[in-house]
Amino acid sequence: MEYLKQVNPDEWENTPPLAELYQDLPKTLRCSPHKNNTDFRRKTPKQATQNAYVDYNTPKVTTFIVIDLDYDGSIFAYHDAGIPRPQFVLKNPKNGHCQYLYRLKDPVSFFKNSHQAPIDLLNAVEYALNDVLSGDKAFTGYLAKNALNSAHEVYYTGAEPYTLHQLAEYLDLPNNKPTQARNDEFYGRNDAIFNIVRKMAISIAYTGTYTQIYEQCLQWCEEQNTKYSPQLPYNELKSISKSIAGYYTKDEFRRDFSQLQAHRGAKGGKASNSSNGGKARSEKYNPKREEAKKLRQQGLSIRKISEQMQVSKTSVQKWIKA
Repeated sequence: MEYLKQVNPDEWENTPPLAELYQDLPKTLRCSPHKNNTDFRRKTPKQATQNAYVDYNTPKVTTFIVIDLDYDGSIFAYHDAGIPRPQFVLKNPKNGHCQYLYRLKDPVSFFKNSHQAPIDLLNAVEYALNDVLSGDKAFTGYLAKNALNSAHEVYYTGAEPYTLHQLAEYLDLPNNKPTQARNDEFYGRNDAIFNIVRKMAISIAYTGTYTQIYEQCLQWCEEQNTKYSPQLPYNELKSISKSIAGYYTKDEFRRDFSQLQAHRGAKGGKASNSSNGGKARSEKYNPKREEAKKLRQQGLSIRKISEQMQVSKTSVQKWIKA
């Protein structure tokens, strides 16, 4: 108990633990003044402090484990459970609900060539922490209480960053992480987002790298996910994006795709036997061009038009300029 000390978020620059936390935040910050809306902003002191909710991690790197405890009195739950104390405890002053912030000494990456063992250990540790603390296992952590914002009570414990193995020593890790029973509604959302984003990604499939395709797909997945309530967990969106990026960067796909494009080009040329073939192909997109221009006149952004018409933003830009 003696390690728990309340700190003032408004004085974060003069409070070493909070100043260090600011340095650990991603350079591009996912943040929001509310729990639902998400914006991506370049990290600045203003952006980092004026938003009540932030993402402490990036899609490619997990630096913090965030545990969500939806019950009163959870401020001392780690002490009662006999497990390592988090670096920060973030408390809702209205209902006493808390979030724990564990800083990892060695962040876990999710790049194409990342080792699977640290990822599996991270998943097991997160599951075990939620299990022993009665945490919300559906919480994805992508928008958590911001320790640099005074909307929450912020407590510092003095704990140093942990390795996953250090945390695992105090936890009963599952041999195989249990999976929740997922109903048809879950599969429906997963399948719908996968198929929409898969079609959108074809526009960058031939030229993009794995990372470029993955990041763009993740952004599209997040946009599609906002249509559902409840939404898919963030980890599911990452899995969808990885699956699409992995498929579209396979040598077999790119070889087949290149052959298909060549075949289509030859077929179009034979059908027209002149430049009129290209003109005919171009004219078939006239209805979409008109629709895109109409939506633009209504004030919709390029991204919104792209999402609504399920085409790439590049196509929308070309149609609007035509």
